[in-house]
Amino acid sequence: MRKTVVLTLFVGVSVMFGCTTRLAKLEKSADFDELYKGAIAYYEQGKYAKAKLLFEKVSPYYRGTLEAEKVQFYWAYCEYYQRLYTLAAFRFKNFYQTYGRSEFAEQAEYMHAFSLYKDSPDSNLDQTSSEEAVIAMQNFLNRRPASQYYLRANEIIDELQVRFETKAYERAKLYYKLSTGLSFRNYLEAAIVTFDSFKADYPDSKYNEELMFLSIETIYKLAENSITIRRKERFQKTIAYYNDFVQRYPESEFLERAQSFNELSVKELEALNKVD
Repeated sequence: MRKTVVLTLFVGVSVMFGCTTRLAKLEKSADFDELYKGAIAYYEQGKYAKAKLLFEKVSPYYRGTLEAEKVQFYWAYCEYYQRLYTLAAFRFKNFYQTYGRSEFAEQAEYMHAFSLYKDSPDSNLDQTSSEEAVIAMQNFLNRRPASQYYLRANEIIDELQVRFETKAYERAKLYYKLSTGLSFRNYLEAAIVTFDSFKADYPDSKYNEELMFLSIETIYKLAENSITIRRKERFQKTIAYYNDFVQRYPESEFLERAQSFNELSVKELEALNKVD
């Protein structure tokens, strides 16, 4: 048993050493055809880091030739398969802009957008790369409406839009949470702005019921903590928010609590009108 393990290790080390030696010899070679064939062989074996080194080396030699397309195309995929998505996106974009009539142009354009999508983070992080992915994917669809990638591209756009919606919801809830802290006055108006923006940007969102209720609570709290000349306006706004909420969600789980803020606002307005 021990001899078998030792033999297996020896064979593994020998193979690894052999591959390393072969790559070292190839890198020193001046035969670009040999280098090109070696790069393709490494690529087909899934040894993308080694293939990339050779594609990079032969790239200047094959510039302007038929092989140049394959060199650049495979090179881009080497970056992609190593999960270097930013670099892959750059190379795929450079490919389809350079070789617009290539048989690989459509795939490269899609992979440019797809690489940006793969590079995009979860909804709780900055979504700049996700926005770039949506723009790239939409541009792809506009230029190639009959593409074989059409359905998948639309699915990705829908997925990223949900991610944006979730991010916007989390940001709105963050302002709400901050408005309940010690420095709540600094965040009350910011919370209202984010709630209103969310409703405008995502009118059909599943989060609107909750956020519209929180708008009522927050504007009431803002009115309650405002100077006298602003109180009347903000209690009126609380009632307007409530009426909009009831119209859209007459059977909401938040209805009873929303009604209490409305009733308190009505009483406050009656008191303010008596003073006037």
